[in-house]
Amino acid sequence: MRTPFQWNTANFAWDSNPFGAQQSTNPFTWDDVALVTELAQAIGGGHMHPPYQQIFRDEKKKERFIKLLCKVKGKKYKKTKKIKDIKIVISDVELVVQEVSRIVKIEL
Repeated sequence: MRTPFQWNTANFAWDSNPFGAQQSTNPFTWDDVALVTELAQAIGGGHMHPPYQQIFRDEKKKERFIKLLCKVKGKKYKKTKKIKDIKIVISDVELVVQEVSRIVKIEL
């Protein structure tokens, strides 16, 4: 389920970039926040076991999360490659949810 952000009701700009002259210093896109919101709901709900792993069955979401995790941890890479067997642990999910929530208000 995708969070229905709209330009006139979102509490952050969709094209934010902390390195350019934009409206906001938020480094996350609407798609980033939608994924983090979905993860926050999954780890809070506890109806799946483990709750967040169902979300990562979608390879695009898994790839986006890994990029978010790197951004949150302050890691920058000039080259990237796909690795299929990356294990995502709950502490990584909680870290990303906490950091994105600190900047963007996420409503659950």
